[in-house]
Amino acid sequence: MQLTVKLFSYVFFINFAAFFVKGLAGFGDPLISSPLLAFFFDSKMISPTNLCFGTPINGYMVWKNRHNFSVKQALPMLLSILCGVIPGTILLRYASSWIIKAGLGVLLLGIGAEMLTRNRSRQINHNNFAMVAACFLSGVSSGLYGINLFFVAYLERTTKGRNAFRANICFIFFIENVFRVFAYIISGVFNKYILLLVFISLPGVLLGFIVGSKVNTKLNDVTIWKIIIFVFMLGGLSVLINALALR
Repeated sequence: MQLTVKLFSYVFFINFAAFFVKGLAGFGDPLISSPLLAFFFDSKMISPTNLCFGTPINGYMVWKNRHNFSVKQALPMLLSILCGVIPGTILLRYASSWIIKAGLGVLLLGIGAEMLTRNRSRQINHNNFAMVAACFLSGVSSGLYGINLFFVAYLERTTKGRNAFRANICFIFFIENVFRVFAYIISGVFNKYILLLVFISLPGVLLGFIVGSKVNTKLNDVTIWKIIIFVFMLGGLSVLINALALR
């Protein structure tokens, strides 16, 4: 990898945008950074690099919002997601056609549109069956395509306050990140090129996350929820475009 001013600038602005969104919404950084960095870097480098930043940042966000964190809510969701990953991984061998992936993208966009138009003044209560179904489906889609967004839609409906949303969603991401870190270390994924990409990504990541977090404190809940829904729909659009491109 030849490090040039142009490449460094590109990496800086992509990571700044990705982690600015992370600071605002609490998730969504890989939706921006992964496809754009893929123009210059192999995915085998991008995922481990994102993981190096995602793990400590998710841990920090859980700690910062710990007073709004609910183990009772987050732990069953995490277990349901992990249970869904198993059949999703098995299905990957048989059901990975572009049609299914495109359908998943359309479904995510549809859910996002419903979230955007729903009357938020009406309280939606926690439902165990809906929680297990949404999180299990999220795990299945994660095992199939690495897309873990359905539980976000459930949290968006039932969580009271954006700080509680950020704490619970980042807890789930943090535990998943820790598992992946150990898996990557054991399998020898990390190498000097990934460490170099981490090094040149660091300024954009830190500045983007700090600025995004500062802006988050200046915005009201309605605006933040709209940003969360936009990022969710961005995930669906990304899946759909990727599926059509691979057709």
